[in-house]
Amino acid sequence: MRRNLHVILLVFAALSMLFATGARAYDVVSGHPRLFFRAADVPALRAKCSGAFAQDYNEMRSYCDSHMGDSLPLSSYEAEWHLGAYSFVWLISQNTTYAARAKAIAQSVLSSGNTDSESWLRGGALFFDWCYDYLSPTERQSFGQALASGGDSYIDSQNWSMISCFHGHFSRLRNLIYPGLAIYGEGISDAKARELCDLWREQTYGADRILCCMDELAWDGSWFQGEYSYSGYLYQSRGFELWATATNENPYEDCDNYKHLAEYYLYETGAEKSGGGLLGSKQGDTHSHGAAAGSFRLTLLKLAKRYRDGRAQWLAQEIDQVGEGYVNTFERWRLIVFTDLSVAAVPPTDMPDSWFFQGVGTVYMRSGFDLSESSDDVYAVFRCERFPDLHTHAHQNHLLVARGGDLLAVDSGAYDQSNSSHHDNYFARTIAHNTITVYDPSENTFDPFANDGGQRRPSHGTYPRNCGDLSEPQWDRGRMVAFEDSETFTYAKGDATAAYSPDKLDYFTREVVYLKPDVFVILDRVGATSSSFEKRWLLHSINQPEVSGSTAVFQEGDSKLFAQTLLPAEHSIDTVGGPGREFEVNGVNYPPNGGAPEDAGSWRIEVTPENDGREHLFLHVLYVADASVSSMPETKLVESEDVVGVEVNGRVVMFTRTGIAIDSASYDY
Repeated sequence: MRRNLHVILLVFAALSMLFATGARAYDVVSGHPRLFFRAADVPALRAKCSGAFAQDYNEMRSYCDSHMGDSLPLSSYEAEWHLGAYSFVWLISQNTTYAARAKAIAQSVLSSGNTDSESWLRGGALFFDWCYDYLSPTERQSFGQALASGGDSYIDSQNWSMISCFHGHFSRLRNLIYPGLAIYGEGISDAKARELCDLWREQTYGADRILCCMDELAWDGSWFQGEYSYSGYLYQSRGFELWATATNENPYEDCDNYKHLAEYYLYETGAEKSGGGLLGSKQGDTHSHGAAAGSFRLTLLKLAKRYRDGRAQWLAQEIDQVGEGYVNTFERWRLIVFTDLSVAAVPPTDMPDSWFFQGVGTVYMRSGFDLSESSDDVYAVFRCERFPDLHTHAHQNHLLVARGGDLLAVDSGAYDQSNSSHHDNYFARTIAHNTITVYDPSENTFDPFANDGGQRRPSHGTYPRNCGDLSEPQWDRGRMVAFEDSETFTYAKGDATAAYSPDKLDYFTREVVYLKPDVFVILDRVGATSSSFEKRWLLHSINQPEVSGSTAVFQEGDSKLFAQTLLPAEHSIDTVGGPGREFEVNGVNYPPNGGAPEDAGSWRIEVTPENDGREHLFLHVLYVADASVSSMPETKLVESEDVVGVEVNGRVVMFTRTGIAIDSASYDY
């Protein structure tokens, strides 16, 4: 028995060692540098700095020269930026003046006691890694200990584990491995370095939180908190890049989500507007309709390099050409490091016109991929997203429509701040989007803010926290339940019932048929719990619409949008907007702080049934055209006992009245 027990104990000990080391089943490369690039890459980087990227490198070096005499200590972020810039210039030039300046900045951080800041964890790590050969053993020990101490404080703060909004979690996670990888294996708090790296890996590779959230939500490359402003992908890609260069693992290969990111942003990008810049769909708390930024461009360059992705390379170049991809001078090292000029740019000419991103619940419809300022492509985005989170909006079953660079049916409002009167009463609310409100005067769902009759406020309350939560029905706010695409049409159906208080709404589904290239047929089924609750069908615009009978006409730039109401048969169309009423809710205007950009919209139409009833069908035809077009094609309502639809331009689109599938139906037109 003793022998057997001894054997069991040995086996148990061996298994314990196996599982213990399994948490760290990775190797960190030896030597420096290893953050974002390795020592073997330095000669090629020097060639870039004297060749294709000479201008960017020289501008960064000049920036360093001009700030050489700035008084210390710098602000937290300035210290991070300058540590990266001076350390990179030293590594390329081997001019000790730059390394000495970086060391002085690092020493000032230590002297000021700010080694627990996130900026120090990032900037100090780059300095330690890139200036490693310049530092004496004593200096390495001093700065390395400061990184370990800062990392230890960061672990204790639990900031890295906060998942109250997903982009925040992505952003904070990377702060673990900047210092962890920099000092790993240096004999400087080795246990702390391993702990920092293990935590990042557990959160990324483990089934505990973050990778699971990515897989549940964004496995197809889609995102949900704004098309770039709050994209966790931008932050997590920096962590991926650090891990891929400093270890023997490549998270880009192990996590497929990034493989589709360039495609997602190609669909998210509209066209170049007059005067420059690219339009996008402005989902959630984005600052504008711009679909590009320097950080976004850098992420695309990383994807082009890692996946040999020509589409990512093409879009990164397109962003730069329209002046939207500016990279700060002190961060030009990122542009130099991440760009692989051997990847040929591939325009998106072979991509399908329409695409359903299931991860979030978004359908993109377009007549082509001309992103130029002269584009007259039709571009539409239909959203019925799965769950709420900080920076998302109450916008389920919202439809945005543009033609080239002209925004026609807009996402209204402006992001001034996440808790402003404008944000809480209008911008993040259903009233600001092209969907439907159901007004129950006694509803207290929105207290203490305005009762807009819309969906539950997604930006306040509880959110899914852990792996598996997103699959639970209680988090659902919308579901895209059907999608089909063909050469001549795109069809999608969204169910936004769960977005509203069940005390006032039994169901709300929207079906959109895009008759390529310029017609949209929209059928909404709305069932309220009381016939007294007023339903309003909303469509927002930049300019004042002209309403004649059952048709509203919106003009923006060189384009027009005609919106014809076919059902309800008895309805009214009211216009709301103009000076002092641009962001009105129940007679009160909620303007953003500091004014609003033009694309925030100033007008909307509200289509309201004139007969009371718990259930209503709304049937609309939208026609997108050149501004010179004076009328929309003739449309005819087609209906029978079981079905309802429309004939337009010689094509017939029919829906079942109830939304339940039927085997056959008869109708005349």
